[in-house]
Amino acid sequence: KISEQKIKNLSPGLSCSLTPLEKTILLEFIERKQINRETFLTAIFNIKKNIETKTIESHLTRIRRKLVEIKSNIQIKSKNDNFFLDY
Repeated sequence: KISEQKIKNLSPGLSCSLTPLEKTILLEFIERKQINRETFLTAIFNIKKNIETKTIESHLTRIRRKLVEIKSNIQIKSKNDNFFLDY
């Protein structure tokens, strides 16, 4: 569950804080299920698609750690330039 600036796993009752950008990323994943690199850069980060950056990976690493911290079964995976949620 995502509410305000927290993500919570209701089963064990664990939660942790999210930054506004982390919350935006997770909500985009929930809505789209899969996001390609270009969409990440242009729609979420407002970065031109021809700029080389690892910002996506950095943000996803932090979100993945938080999902592990709350013992969530949800995983963020990637294949080629696509990122998706796995339940």
